[in-house]
Amino acid sequence: MNTELKQKLHVLIDNCNDEYLLEEAKAVLESDQTGKEFWEELSEEDKNEFLESEEEHEKGHSITHSRLMHQFGEWKKK
Repeated sequence: MNTELKQKLHVLIDNCNDEYLLEEAKAVLESDQTGKEFWEELSEEDKNEFLESEEEHEKGHSITHSRLMHQFGEWKKK
């Protein structure tokens, strides 16, 4: 078991103020404990959206998080 990784995750969680992100992380960790597969819990619509976005990424139709945040900041200024 990687205790350093766990410590880093604890710090990230403690410093996170995004309730949605925390709920999603909780759901992922809980699904691991229940033995349920994350993929199997998704609706067909969510599965299709995920697969479509994966295809778009493979085609190079994606941007980095930092670029997105920069664009969002520029948009907010307008």
